[in-house]
Amino acid sequence: MPFHRLIVWAGALWMLALCGDVMAQDDTTLAQSVNGTGYRLGQGLPLGDTGFTLGGYGSAQWQTLEAAEPRIALSHFSLFLWWEGNGGFKFFSELDNEETQNDRDVDQDGRHYLSVERLYVDYSFSDALTLRAGKFLTPIGRWNQVHADPLVWTTSRPLLTREFFPDNATGLMAIGVVNLLGQPLEYTAYLSGGAEVRPDPGQDPFTDACGLRINLPLGSNLQLGFSAASFRQADEVSVRKHLAGVDFMWTLHGYELSGEGIYRRAETSPQQLVKGAFVQGVVPLGLHVSAVGRLEATSALDQNDATRRRVLGLVYRPDRAWSIKFEAVRDSGAGIVSNGMLASASVLF
Repeated sequence: MPFHRLIVWAGALWMLALCGDVMAQDDTTLAQSVNGTGYRLGQGLPLGDTGFTLGGYGSAQWQTLEAAEPRIALSHFSLFLWWEGNGGFKFFSELDNEETQNDRDVDQDGRHYLSVERLYVDYSFSDALTLRAGKFLTPIGRWNQVHADPLVWTTSRPLLTREFFPDNATGLMAIGVVNLLGQPLEYTAYLSGGAEVRPDPGQDPFTDACGLRINLPLGSNLQLGFSAASFRQADEVSVRKHLAGVDFMWTLHGYELSGEGIYRRAETSPQQLVKGAFVQGVVPLGLHVSAVGRLEATSALDQNDATRRRVLGLVYRPDRAWSIKFEAVRDSGAGIVSNGMLASASVLF
């Protein structure tokens, strides 16, 4: 990238940081400034008295990787539309104009694809049971369910959350919280028959899938999760895969430690045995800046060595709604993906 362009983008990011400080310091003024609607950055804009709310997020990304030209792109521009009535019904949709490396079904610039990330209706009977019908994020682990750029700590995504299962499923889901031995247990069970609404051309979608995830809060600072799934995918409909996963999240005074591990095998193809894990730590440094580090490893039976990734970065996040991130990524072993530097600016609106 020419040096003058780098200076321009650095200046733009700095101006965004200054604006963010102003917004973080004067939420009341901001809330009163949008025609008296009570709008606050990151919480969506109510559309009159309709019950509908409009929100979303945008993310611009800069990267310089080995054997590739440095580039800047709008990696995501996502719109949320949701509705909540007086009864038990709710509606949610997410459209995402996202980057793709696939040559099918993209717009004229060859880089972006309009994805239907989520499109579902909920009906809540009680805290113990809500039924969902439509397209939803696959409830395996934690990262895939809360992966919007402003809400995560790194620009890069852990390898196992991209390669081991599709991001989305279309079908039926049951969600609820039940009491187990005096502890609240959150569960999610789902069933998908395929026929996904506008599948992402960069992924191999489910043809059928079923699964269960439970999350157990262990006190106010620690959560432990377990996932199980059985599925077939469009590229190999004759192969059924079984997946088991475990994850955790610990937080205290701005410090955070989290991780996920997944084991997946195929019934008729022993060479498709894959496993992976990552652990990530966040340390607050003050002045809204945090240091982030992540270690990852994935392996397959037909590979001689595991792919290992190390991520080290800094995040400026003065408010939950937006952030600026810089990180170094280093891969080694089989299936090397990328080495270099990444940066992004993201805002939730």
